[in-house]
Amino acid sequence: MRVVFGMLAGVALSAAAPVHASWLEARTDHFIVDIDADEPNAREYATKLERFDAALRTLYGVADDPARRSNPLRVFALRPALFQRVCGCTSVLGYYDPRAGGSVIFSSYLPDIDQKAPPGSLSPRAVMLHEYSHHFMYSNYPNAYPLWYSEGFAEFNANVQFNADNSMTVGLPANYRYYALHNGNTELPVKELLNPSPDTLRDGFAVDRIYGLGWLLTHYLTLDPARKGQLDTYLALLNKGKPSVEAATMAFGDIRALYHDLFNYLRANKLAPPLRVPAPTHAIAVTITPLSEGAGAMMPVHARSASGVTTKSANDVAKDGERVAARFPADPIVQVDLAEAEFDADDLDAADAAADRALAAAPTNMTALLYKGRVATARAKKAKATDAATWGAARAWFLKANHSDPNAALPLLLYYQSFLAAKAEPSPGALKGLSRAQVLAPEDHTVRFLLARHLLDQGDVASARFLLRPIAYAPHGKADDDRARQAIDLLDAGKVDEAKKAMADKPDKDEK
Repeated sequence: MRVVFGMLAGVALSAAAPVHASWLEARTDHFIVDIDADEPNAREYATKLERFDAALRTLYGVADDPARRSNPLRVFALRPALFQRVCGCTSVLGYYDPRAGGSVIFSSYLPDIDQKAPPGSLSPRAVMLHEYSHHFMYSNYPNAYPLWYSEGFAEFNANVQFNADNSMTVGLPANYRYYALHNGNTELPVKELLNPSPDTLRDGFAVDRIYGLGWLLTHYLTLDPARKGQLDTYLALLNKGKPSVEAATMAFGDIRALYHDLFNYLRANKLAPPLRVPAPTHAIAVTITPLSEGAGAMMPVHARSASGVTTKSANDVAKDGERVAARFPADPIVQVDLAEAEFDADDLDAADAAADRALAAAPTNMTALLYKGRVATARAKKAKATDAATWGAARAWFLKANHSDPNAALPLLLYYQSFLAAKAEPSPGALKGLSRAQVLAPEDHTVRFLLARHLLDQGDVASARFLLRPIAYAPHGKADDDRARQAIDLLDAGKVDEAKKAMADKPDKDEK
C-alpha cells in the first residue's frame, strides 16, 4: 500500500541527496535493511526499528515467535532519486507490500531530515513507522479492518518520540494532519468515515480527511477512559459480519454524538496524554554487513524488481541487470538478482543460467533454488507437461529450498502452487505446507485465499470465511480481492457452490 502525503512529500523528496555511500545490510531479529548509509546511521536506523517493534509488542501484548524470524520484513531505505525511480511516483514517502516471500517496505531515506524533525511532524522515519505499523497489524492481527482504523492505527503508532533512556512515547499528535482536520471545505459525514463510498475514495481531499479523522478517532477511542473497550467491541462486531455503521452504532452509541465528542476532543484541547512505553528488556543486536561491490551496483535493479514491474519495465530492468551482472559473474547475490529480473522478463533460459551461476558460488542459496524451481515450473506449464517426472523435478527445487530453511513461507507456497500449475490435486504434504505458510505469513493474501478455497472444498465454511475476511475488507485491496468479498457475500447467503465458483482458478500471478 502506498501512503500519499501530497505537497509535503514532494518537498521532502526534492531535498538534495548526499554523496553516494556504500550499501550496507543491517540485520536484526525482525528486519533486513538494505541501506545506502555509513555504519553509524545504518545501525541507528535498524536499532530504532527494533525498538519500535519492541514497543508495539509491549503496548499490544504480542509475544515474539522465533519461528517467524525466517520471514523477516525487508526494508529498502533508498535515497530520494532512487526511491522515486523504484516507486515511479513523486508524492509518496513509503509503501508496504505484504507477501509470503518476506513482506517489504520501501522508504525514502533522508537522515538529516529525520534527525531534525520534531515528534509529530512528517518525515521519512514517521512514514517508515506508519508502514511498519501496517505490517505489525496484518501479521499479528489478520482481521477485517475499515480504512479509517487501518490508517488511524498506523498514524497513532508512527507519531513517537525515541527517548534517551530507550523508552518510547507513543500517541503524539499527528501535526501534519492539521489541515485535513481543520479545513472546513472537506467536511466528511460520519457514515462516510465509517464506510466510505467509491466516490469518496476517488476524492484525494476526502481520503486525506479519512486519514486525519482515522488518527483522531483511534487516539480518542484508545486513550480516552470514557470510551474504554468500545473499539474492541466495534472490531469484534465487524469481524462477525456486521456492517461498519451498524457495528459502530452498537459499540459507540449514537454515531452523530460520537462525531460531536470527537471534534470536541480535538478543538477543546482535550487530547489525552500520550503513552510512555518502557525500554526493551532484551538487548538489541544489529549485524552490519557491507554489500559486495557487485551487490551494491545491482541494488537499483534488485529494488525495482522487488517493488514490482510491468511487462515493459521488466525488459528494461533485465537489460540493466545484464549490464551489471556481466562484471560480476561469480557473485551469488548479483546472479540471484539477475535471475529475478530475467524471470520477470520471461526469459527463462537467462534466469535459469543466472540461478546456476549463483548456486555454483553458493550451493544452498535459497532464492537461487526457488528460481530454479520457478523456471522449471514455468517450462512445464508452457509445455503442458503431464508426466510425473517433469513435475517432480520442478518440485524438487522447492523441497531443497524448504530443507535449507523449514520456516520460510515462500517455498511452501510455491510447492503448493506447482500442483495448481500442473492442474493436479495437491498432495497432503503440499496442503500441510500451505497451512504452515499461513501461520508463518498471515499477512499474505495469496496464501490465505488458496487455503480458504481448499477449506471451502472440504466443507469448512466457517474457517474459509475467517481466512477471507482480511482480504475482502482490506483497506487498500487489490483487484482480485473483490473475489473474496463476493465469496463472503455468497457464503452469508448460504450459496456455497456459487462461492466456490467465485473463487475458481484465475491466471496465476507468481508470488515474488
